[in-house]
This record gives sequence, structure tokens and C-alpha cells, in this order.
Amino acid sequence: MPPKRAASGASTSAKKKAKTSSDEPPRSKRWSAVSGSANADADYKTTWENPDKWYSFVTICPPPGSNDDEDEDEDEDGNDEENNGDEDEEGSRDGSKCGRKGCVCFKPVSENPDHPWVVSKAGYRKYYTQHIHLSLRDPDNFDMYTYNDHAGYGCLELVQNLILDYVEAAERGWREQWAVCEGLALWLLHPASGIMMMVDDGEFVEETMRLVGRMFLDMLAKLDDMGLVGDATDVKSLGTIMSIYLVIASEVREVGVLEGEDEDEDDDSVDRKVFRPSEFDEAILSYANRRGVTLQGPKNIDELTANLHGEVYLPKKNAKDPWGFTASLKSYEKQYAKGKRHTIGGDDLDITTWTSSQRKEASYDHKDPLSKREIDALKKGLVMQL
Repeated sequence: MPPKRAASGASTSAKKKAKTSSDEPPRSKRWSAVSGSANADADYKTTWENPDKWYSFVTICPPPGSNDDEDEDEDEDGNDEENNGDEDEEGSRDGSKCGRKGCVCFKPVSENPDHPWVVSKAGYRKYYTQHIHLSLRDPDNFDMYTYNDHAGYGCLELVQNLILDYVEAAERGWREQWAVCEGLALWLLHPASGIMMMVDDGEFVEETMRLVGRMFLDMLAKLDDMGLVGDATDVKSLGTIMSIYLVIASEVREVGVLEGEDEDEDDDSVDRKVFRPSEFDEAILSYANRRGVTLQGPKNIDELTANLHGEVYLPKKNAKDPWGFTASLKSYEKQYAKGKRHTIGGDDLDITTWTSSQRKEASYDHKDPLSKREIDALKKGLVMQL
């Protein structure tokens, strides 16, 4: 059987049940009638009840995947931060100390103004929720076999959901959109997200990462329109998150993604001022250079920026679709829409949405890995994490 599920514990179910009152956020049409993904999404949206708390900025220790922290191997092997039982899981969701020596996790930025790792509480919660989503899309957690790349495509599915979250968050304002960008940045930095780089459709991964780059640039353009790109603004995590996206672009190139048009980097004829989707990090650095943003967080950020030019033309303020994100998303949706709802994202690869007979067919012992109690808990809106 899979590891103990959060939804199974009666002592914790009340804490993890999504709200069902009439004033809760509307349920996304992306989700199936019974869906662990839907429950996790509803759980995240409880942050909207207290925006002052969740949109506040805090410091964190170097996260997994940052290569900045000497205890990273311990975190990855033991999953101390994310999987130490129900009590620690609850604390991690809401922001608890990681337990490392000299930990500064979830302290107000004002207490450590020079600390380079900063994130909003909502952004961290968004990141944490992705671990739940991926766990529901990994057949190994259910003692099942479907096909080799199920979890990899499941990771791509959750990245697509984050892109859709960003679009939908526009109604709530820039703070929620920024939280989505933070959550996606921390998720793509985490080693667990690397599974999507190994799927058999490399073009799918390439186009998804290009769209991620355009999305973040779209966010920067919105912030720039409001005069919020700089060091002395209300976006306290700006330098950290911009740096993480630079790291992400560099790291995925190492596995053959975002390699561009095979142009000679030293070719003087290449116009460095022209935006290229596979080089979205050049545009990010251009914002930092032009607006005076101090890049911080990853220790290798100076090395990364030394290999970039940061000379891309920035769009005029209030330009329509300044980085082509909206247009590119439409094209991407036409190419990669799938499932009954014929859309990107959703929960088709979330095994909790499958019928009992489908799970039995793929199960090693031909039994449904979900008990009646667990299925009932899902129907009640409880959050399940494996």
C-alpha cells in the first residue's frame, strides 16, 4: 500500500478540509467531480481569506535545489521540510522553521533585511501545494504501473495549471499573480520537478518552458507599469525570484531545453536587443539592469549573469501583450489541449480522479489502492498527500 495519506487521519481531517460555505472561491472547471487536485487547490485558496498575512514577505533558508545550503542532501534524503508526518506537514504549509542551524525561515523581512532569500507566504504555500499535486500523479505512490512517463507528464500538467492560475489570478490583482510566479519558481528549482525533463516529448517540454518564461516576463511588465520593478518597492522578493528564474533557464539548458537557434554566442552579428523566447533570461536581466534590481539568493548568480548580456529592448509601459504571453498561450492551448474538457492542465493524470476499475486495472495486486474511507474523504474535500 502507499504511504499514509493525510486524508486518512481522523485527527487531522478537520484541519485539512476545504471550506464549503457559499462565499468560498468558485471551483475551477478544470477539476473532476472527485479530485485530490481540486481539494488541494481549494485548500490553497483559503489564503485569500487573510491577504494581509499571506501576501506579506518573509525570509527563508536556501531552498532545496538552490545548491546554497550544506544541509540540502539531508533535506532531499529525509524530506524533513515536507514529509515529517501530519504535524510537520501542517506547519510547512503555513510556514514553519526548517530546523537548520541559524534558521531564518518565515521571519518578517524587517528582522533580516539583508537576507537574500525572500518570498511571500502565499508564494511559499503555492510552492508547497505542488508537492501534493505531483504526489497524486505518481503511480508509484499507489503501487500502480500505467506508463513510464506518467509522473513526468503529471509534472507538466501541474505546471500548466500554474500558468492557468496566473491568468485567473489577474482578477485578484498583482499580489496573487506574483505569488503564483513565486510558487512556480520555487517548484522548478526543486529537484522533484526535474522529472518532467525526462519525458519522451522534448518539444512539449521546450514549448512549456518558453511559455513559463513569457509568463514571468508578462508579470515583470505589469509590475513595471506600476513602478514596482526596483529595489525599493513593495515587491520584497523581486530580486530573489528574478534570480531563481535565471537559474532555472541555465539549468534546463544543461539538459537540452531552451537551447535556442544554435547561434554562435560570440557572433557579433547577433542582435542582442531582440527578444528570443528561448533566451527569456536575457530579458529578465535587462529588467534588472535597467531598473536597478539587486539580484540575490543563489550563490552562483554573479556567474550566471556574467554569461548573459542583458541588453534586450524592454516594451513600452502599458503595451498590449508586451511579451507575447497571451498570444503564445492561445497557440500552446491549441497544440496541447487534451482530455474530456479539451484544455491544458486539469487533473487527468491525478490518479484520485480515476474510476475504481481504472485503478484496479493498473494496480500490481489488481485491487483499488484507495480505500472506501479515503474515497469518501476525497468527496468531502479533504486534502490527500502521499
